[in-house]
Amino acid sequence: MTVVGDVAQTSEPAGSTSWEQVFEPYVGQRWRLVELSVNYRTPAEVMAVAADVLAEVGPALKPPRSVRSAGVTPWARHVPADGLGEELIADVRKEAAAVESGRVGVLVPARLQETLGAALVDAVPGAAVGEQPDLLNHVVLMTVRQAKGLEFDSVLVVCPDEIIAESPRGLSDLYVAVTRATQRLGVLHTAPLPAVLSSLA
Repeated sequence: MTVVGDVAQTSEPAGSTSWEQVFEPYVGQRWRLVELSVNYRTPAEVMAVAADVLAEVGPALKPPRSVRSAGVTPWARHVPADGLGEELIADVRKEAAAVESGRVGVLVPARLQETLGAALVDAVPGAAVGEQPDLLNHVVLMTVRQAKGLEFDSVLVVCPDEIIAESPRGLSDLYVAVTRATQRLGVLHTAPLPAVLSSLA
């Protein structure tokens, strides 16, 4: 049997933080760990940001080496809380134009999903939001937990401080969020940028 996963992306409080926790209670030492060290999905520019988050999730965890560069520098922008919806819509339109026929993922804290989702659907034709958004849509707004296992050409992470705060393993959730991008990554924040994202400042 081959089991594939990333313990750094464990967001549940009762989830395992090592493969030893997963296997040894059941099979003792009759298992072997092989670490994937090459990253084909996430470009080097985005992986550099993700590596800073991963170092906070677990100092012993090693980031994979990206095999390609996208040529686009990840960015962060501070916006006023009362203008977040308008600013997000403007950035979604820019990212959608940049990736053309590609897909844009907007990852938000659970608290903001309904309000930002409603604003986005009203302003961007064909945008999807909700518990089961249509993943064939050009633009999809969802929580980080909904985005696990998915990938988007461009990812906009909204209010990373709240993503971290809403879960006991919020840094793992942030790691998931920033590693969904295959080309472009942007961060919109209304509060000071978390220290783990200081490279974007």
